Amino acid sequence: MGYREQKNKVEEKVKRLKRIFLCAFVALLLALFIFSFFYPPETWKYYFSLPKVEDRQDKEMRVHYLDVGPGDCILIELPDGKAMLVDGGDRGAKTEKTVLRYLNALKIDVIDYLVITHKDRDHCGAIGEVVRTKKVLNAYLPMGNDSGSGEYAEAYAELSKGDCALFDINATVDLSRESETPYTLSFLYPYSTGSMPEGEEGSAVFWLDYMGVSFLFTGDAPSDVEQKLVQNLHKDKIKLNSTEILKVGHHGSASSSCEDFLKYLNLQTAILSCGENNSYGHPADSVMERLSALSADVYRTDKQGHIVITVGEDGKYTVTTQKS
Repeated sequence: MGYREQKNKVEEKVKRLKRIFLCAFVALLLALFIFSFFYPPETWKYYFSLPKVEDRQDKEMRVHYLDVGPGDCILIELPDGKAMLVDGGDRGAKTEKTVLRYLNALKIDVIDYLVITHKDRDHCGAIGEVVRTKKVLNAYLPMGNDSGSGEYAEAYAELSKGDCALFDINATVDLSRESETPYTLSFLYPYSTGSMPEGEEGSAVFWLDYMGVSFLFTGDAPSDVEQKLVQNLHKDKIKLNSTEILKVGHHGSASSSCEDFLKYLNLQTAILSCGENNSYGHPADSVMERLSALSADVYRTDKQGHIVITVGEDGKYTVTTQKS
């Protein structure tokens, strides 16, 4: 075979390979187009890179404090099998993936209770996408129908589209259950219906107890609300001073976690939800000093990632962490 013939043969082979690769590439694009038409991204993109979370055992209660950067997002698996999502972190694809992939890791398709403690974007940023992707049965929202604008408005609009029941948050809301696995879940603040201050001043607070292990969830409630909780609590079944586990208010800001309030609790474990190297300086040194003075075990999402507290039927609890 002459040089020219050999060269032509090689060139023809190269052209044939290029045609094959081109056809394969076009076929792949067409397949992806057809796939995305019948299976939109929201049906599959949150099933990749799922965190490794064990299934809840019978009669266990688990509280998951998710690492969503500078915001708040808490998932509660109640002992009767119901799921409660409290807040949804800041806006953005990263937070949406974190929250929805965590829900998918636990095979949670129905959220029985959704709570938005207040309208700040770092608490309701991903809620709109959660509502579009998951079924929400009941939503407990900041008092008043003024949805305003931004992330909360988006979440409110999505919730209003479906058959989700919408409720105002106030101290009359009680989700306690007397059953084989009884628990107390009661809202403590705001106290009554009517207008409430915007932002942190109106942040919802609720108390949860299972088998004698008590949690307090304070959202971004400032110190003056903490003082009101100590002074004005009139619910007989709520033993606020027995609270062992605290979601530290406002990401550890100096405006929350006053000394009298912390001392009033039976604090053993404190959870801080804050972003790594955040521009707000959370948590404040003064808050960390007060927690240290009480010898509380402190866990931080910016340091340890997702934090999970599991309460067993025997009334004992364990804390595990998973760096996200």
